[in-house]
Formats: sequence, C-alpha cells, structure tokens
Amino acid sequence: MFNSLKLLVMVIVVMSSALADAKDMWYCPMHPSYTSDKPGLCPICGMSLVKMQGNPSAEAAEMKTAGHAVVSLNTQQVQLGGIKTFLVKKGQWTKRVRAPGYVSTAHDLYKYQDEFIKASIEYTTAYRDFKRFVHLRRNWETHRQLQLKLHAAKDELLRLGFGATEFEKLEKVSWRNVWQQPELLFYKDDSMYWVVAQIFENDRGFVTAGQEVEIEIPSYHERAKGIIRTVGGTLDLVSRTANALIEVKDYRGELDGNMFVNVSIAIELGESLIVPKTAVMDTGIRKIVYVQTSPGVFEPREIRVTALGDNGWAVKSGLKEGEQIAVEGNFLLDSESRLQASFQGAMEGHNHGK
Repeated sequence: MFNSLKLLVMVIVVMSSALADAKDMWYCPMHPSYTSDKPGLCPICGMSLVKMQGNPSAEAAEMKTAGHAVVSLNTQQVQLGGIKTFLVKKGQWTKRVRAPGYVSTAHDLYKYQDEFIKASIEYTTAYRDFKRFVHLRRNWETHRQLQLKLHAAKDELLRLGFGATEFEKLEKVSWRNVWQQPELLFYKDDSMYWVVAQIFENDRGFVTAGQEVEIEIPSYHERAKGIIRTVGGTLDLVSRTANALIEVKDYRGELDGNMFVNVSIAIELGESLIVPKTAVMDTGIRKIVYVQTSPGVFEPREIRVTALGDNGWAVKSGLKEGEQIAVEGNFLLDSESRLQASFQGAMEGHNHGK
C-alpha cells in the first residue's frame, strides 16, 4: 500500500514537472521548429530565443506569412530603428474626394436639354412612321438621321453628368405648339451657376446625388457651397473621369463660363477598424502589417482592407482591436523579415539536401 502511494506521488511530480516545462518552452522566431526548455541563442541563426505559452509550434505556424519571417529585436535595436507602434482601434472612417471642375451656366444646360427634348420628340414621331412603313423601306434615311441627332444630344448631356433618371424625365416632356415651353429639369431662375466636376474613376463609387460640396474659385480666392444633382454614367476614355453636375448655392458673385474651380466632397463612411497609412506595406498584391506580439517581436500579418480614407485604411480582416502594430520603421522590419525568410528557406533547403 505504501509503495503504491509512493508510486502515485512520483507520477504526479513527474506530470507536474512536464507541465511546468511545457509552460516554459522557448523557441526561435526565425526557426519555429527549434525549441528549448531554457532561454538562450538559436544554434541556427544565433537569434535570442523567445518564451511562449502553450504549443510554440502551433502558435508559430499561425504567424507564418509567405515570404516573410517574424522579426525579433532587442530594446536598443528598436530604438535605433526608430520603430514606433500604434494601438489598433475602431474609429469613424472618413474620406475627402477632390476633383477639378469648371463653371457651366444655366443657359448651357437649357440649350442641351432643349436640343435633347426636340430630338426625342422628332425621333419618336419618325419612329412610329418607320415601324408602320418599314416593309416599304420608306423614311429610312430620315429615321437614321434623327437617331444620330438624338444620340448626339444625349452625349452632350452625359458629358455634363446626366444619368438615366434625368433622361427619363426629359423624355416625358412634350408641347403642342412653339409658344408652350417645357419646364426643363435644371433651369431655375434662382440657380445662376452650375459646376461640372470631373470625378476620377477610383472615387466614382463614393459620389452620389444629394451630397454637399465645397467649391474653391482660385481666380477670386473665394469659396462657395454646392449640391450634387446628378452623376453621369459614362467615363471619359482619356481622363478616366465621370462628370458630376453641381448646383451652386448662395453665391452672388460673377462667374464666367468654363472658369476653373476645385471641388471637395467630405464623406462619412461609418465605423471601422482604422490603421494609419504608414502602417501598411503595400506590395501591389498583398497588404502587410507588422504586429508586435511581445516586446521587440514583430509578426508579419497579411490584412484585407476596404479602401483608403483620409485617416487611414479601413481594415476588413486580419487584425483585432487592441493589437499593436508598427507605424514607423516598417521598411527596416520588412527588409529584415524578408532577409530572414530567405535565409531560413536556404537553411531548410540545405538540411533537406543532406
């Protein structure tokens, strides 16, 4: 009985010792397969071993990013490298769209809309006759010419920023005699000026009708307010821009047609995890940040982002709130990470060759 109790105590002691050793495992950040039960240097690369809780091999595998390796630096190296960190947290994601533009008077808008309405009415009338006598090949040339005229008028309005909704409204306008003028879409006595802003293709998805804008008039060193009334559905092949038609509000100065202006649109895009632009290493294919997992240890992490705003990248996945990431000294970390990954790959290839 005594011997049984003694054996049980010995088993418990051995298990406790094994558990203690499991808690105090040390591993090499560059070569996670190497582990030790005490601190020291990695025999492969000479880097200081790092203490980990639980299963170091499993944790190190999670940290692996293709072509990159974990970087371990001492306090002096961190200071000399100018490495600074940022606490990842949620915030209001904002973006400011900036676009060049020019002044378009209400008379221009009236002219182009009037041309479209006339062409639409003439084409509709001719089309009825064309369908009725198509088997006789009558009115074919008239139909074709009016079709081209309608498309030309539509192209002018598309260039100004008109969309499908505006064309539907204009197509419903009709009159019975020349003295009954139609009420055109953008012809108002209290709207003296309009601005055509050229929205770049990358910003097109952020711009919609109804948004308020700020208009800078460089020639006069003045500013004005405006409201986007419509955004065109076609892009210019050369400039890669779509035109937005902006109604100028509460401006009593004198503007000349085609005068150059700058347009600024502030957009609130909701709450998201925000990281500074300087924290992200953009390879063109992947976006990588360096997460500080413990003092001096930086793990390369690939992240997915929504878009770049004025206050940084909105993160979709790859980071959690409360993590620390490097925002300065990233190029040093990235160079060291790639170098260590290449060295590690060469060493592993050498070991496999033996």
